[in-house]
This record gives sequence, structure tokens and C-alpha cells, in this order.
Amino acid sequence: MSKFTILLGGRGSEVSVHSITEEQKEKLEHLNLDECAMEDVIHILNFDDESSLIETNEVYIGVYPEHSRITVFDENNNEVIFNEDVEKLIMEEMISDYTQSNEIYQPLKLYVNDYIKGTPFMLDVDGDEPFDIKKLEFNYTDIEGMEMISSFKYNGVESEFGDYWSKGLTYFLSNE
Repeated sequence: MSKFTILLGGRGSEVSVHSITEEQKEKLEHLNLDECAMEDVIHILNFDDESSLIETNEVYIGVYPEHSRITVFDENNNEVIFNEDVEKLIMEEMISDYTQSNEIYQPLKLYVNDYIKGTPFMLDVDGDEPFDIKKLEFNYTDIEGMEMISSFKYNGVESEFGDYWSKGLTYFLSNE
């Protein structure tokens, strides 16, 4: 019996989405969102504190394909049996052709982008077959043109959340 763990890690984003009014959008457009103070954004959105920026019902988490890596750890032999950059796997068409994509383009939204690093996705696999890269499927989310891998499946089983940490906040507005 084979037992292995698939890890998808690297750099990515945890994006919290907030609905805004036309008036709030105009005020945010006048700020330089690349250099503004968090307090300015909190004030415009009428939030009580900074935790409100990341606490929302609409959150998307993912890693950037060009800054991520798949690692497979054989639990039986206590060793890494596969380790490759995701971008290379995609370019060499080594993974499954089946992917799912979710496009997010919505009017009057503020996106709070918390850059992350770590291993956001993982999956423990028990079975009779060795690891086969062709059974790996990526699910993508495209948020206003920012594409990230938001989960993966192996042999039809969906990944779970792993561990990651924050690298800093940025903001961007919807294009519509």
C-alpha cells in the first residue's frame, strides 16, 4: 500500500473582497492604493478596525503558478519522491489537461490582497498505486486578471488547506 502527501506551496494571495459604493470607489481612486495607509482605507470603508479588511464572506486563496512548487512526500519511505516547479509542469504539459477556472470580475469591489507564502494546499493519499503526475488537476481563480491556483485534485480527490503566512497587504479596485 502506498501512502504519500502532495504539497502545493510557494507565493500567492489571500484576497478578501468587499462591496463598495460608487462614492467609496471615487474616494479610493483618489488615494494612491499602492502607497496609502491602512487607516485611510479603513476610514473610507467605515470599518471599526483593521481586522475588518480581511474578515469577509468572500475570500479567495491561491498560489501563483510561476512562483509555486509541487512536492510529493512518500510517507512509507520517509522521502521526497517528486519535487517540481508548477510552471515547468504546465509548460511541459505533464499534469492533467482537465482544469477548472473561476473568473471573478465584479463591479464596485475593493480587493484586499494579502500576499502569502507557505504551503496553502495539501492532500494525503492512500492507495495501491504509486504517485502519477497525470492524475493531478489544478483549479484556477482569475481575479480581475490575477491568476492563481486555488486548489488541486489528485485522482478526483480535492486538496485541503495547509499552512501559510502573511507577507503584507495591498489593495486594488474592480475594473468595472
